[in-house]
Amino acid sequence: MVLFRPGLRLGGGRIALLALPVALVLILVLLAIALAAGVAIRNPVAAVPASLMGIGLAAILAQVIGEELLLRGLLQPILVDAWGKGPGVLASAGLFTLIHVAGGWDDPVSLLNITLAGIWFGLLALRTGGLLAPILAHFGYNWGEEALIGAYPNPGVGDFGAVFDFDLAGPAILGGSVDGFNASLVLSVLLALAVLPLAWPRRGEGAGE
Repeated sequence: MVLFRPGLRLGGGRIALLALPVALVLILVLLAIALAAGVAIRNPVAAVPASLMGIGLAAILAQVIGEELLLRGLLQPILVDAWGKGPGVLASAGLFTLIHVAGGWDDPVSLLNITLAGIWFGLLALRTGGLLAPILAHFGYNWGEEALIGAYPNPGVGDFGAVFDFDLAGPAILGGSVDGFNASLVLSVLLALAVLPLAWPRRGEGAGE
């Protein structure tokens, strides 16, 4: 129990407060670029009961919490203790990617973005000392993509509806494939920009410590 306790803290601070807004801004930037490029097509929104959308929100949150508890709460602290901070975060991100491969994801750019997202979530957990920040960032991206703008699945919307309904059609690097924004190289750049400030070693700290 002592081994797991440090990874199961909530954590907090300024980084945690910014995690959800940053994830939602990331989604909105992706959408803005897709609209400017003519890739995003807005459809009429089907009427969906608020209760159904609430169930969808709860389902997304439950999935996110489960993944973060396992990967960043339980496994990442063990990997960091064994191999150091940098390798530990990378290893947990690799496991995050393998889970998605097992779920049927196989597009190379999608897998790159899943890995980058895993690094982002892992660094958020590392920097804040808890799970609140990675849960908020992970939830913000998933909810924003699926339930806010309705861009995944692509085309169409999920079973629980969406606030807006955008389909993506065009170059895959801008989100036009069946994986939507998940296979977008624009997302790769944005995730790299989210990772870099967190990956930069603080004074007196090495990346592999």
